[in-house]
Amino acid sequence: MKLTFLGTSAAAPTLRRNVSGVALQFDQRREWWLFECGEGTQHQVQKTDLSLAPLRRVFISHLHGDHCFGLMGLLASRGLNGGTEPIDLYGPPGIADYVNAIRKTTGTRLPYPFEIHEITEDGQCFEDDDHRVFAARVMHAGPTLAFVVHEKDRAGRFKIEEAQALGIRPGPIYAKLKSGDLVTLDDGRVIDGSTLVDPPRNGRKLVIVCDTKDASALLPFSHGADVAIHEATYATADADLAKQNAHSTAADAGRFALLAGAKQLIMTHFSPRYDQRGEGLLTIADLVAEAEKELGEGRVVAAKDFLRFEIKSIKREPGA
Repeated sequence: MKLTFLGTSAAAPTLRRNVSGVALQFDQRREWWLFECGEGTQHQVQKTDLSLAPLRRVFISHLHGDHCFGLMGLLASRGLNGGTEPIDLYGPPGIADYVNAIRKTTGTRLPYPFEIHEITEDGQCFEDDDHRVFAARVMHAGPTLAFVVHEKDRAGRFKIEEAQALGIRPGPIYAKLKSGDLVTLDDGRVIDGSTLVDPPRNGRKLVIVCDTKDASALLPFSHGADVAIHEATYATADADLAKQNAHSTAADAGRFALLAGAKQLIMTHFSPRYDQRGEGLLTIADLVAEAEKELGEGRVVAAKDFLRFEIKSIKREPGA
């Protein structure tokens, strides 16, 4: 699982940061998913190795412009660029009205199947063979969602080099060995397939909290997260602004990650004020320090546009 941050600014773009957007790619799947689609997201995509054609799912947390104004342009460009595979869109109540109004007034036609899922209850909103996605309504200005992507546990790696050392040639027998079955070879030897497979790999868990002043409703789905992405619009010194605008401070983000048991926190959605330079001004580094006081040193990353981050698979210990 790989993350690419397409925009990390709050409210409006700056010279250094575009507004919200995060791409999620998968190890063995060509498709990718998009979380948030602020204005200019399709321009940001063009500056990466991503292509719009394999985009399969889009998740929008809420209908503030810095999270959704780029959506219809991106969907239209996907069609113009030859995208034909379906897209599913997930978002809060009202997102269907928003999308359909733009399609109607602009005459936009999408040359591929397109389905909108409005999420009205906390819980699972999607499942396939490899992943489950959960959504919860969090506190912000208007209906707002946060998401958890939970990869299902995966089988351990088949030790093909050890199988070959035992004189077992590739073929249908490998599938049985990968499944951990007992296999009798032509020469009479009985091989326990479980000895040729690494321990199962825990499914990775990614938490994505965009805009909120309180994301505790997502915690039941977040425990044991490998990575938590959380907005950190303000520093503690500006907590009054955070409260006024229903946003989080960096310390809030750190506390959420701690409660979720997250191994790593990636902060995003920064107020442009912290990118300013000048004596006595707070910086993004100060926000990282505030979050680390809550979560622990070395466990907090401040996202910037085009940051790439890989969520690595972890082997499960025998008996775990």
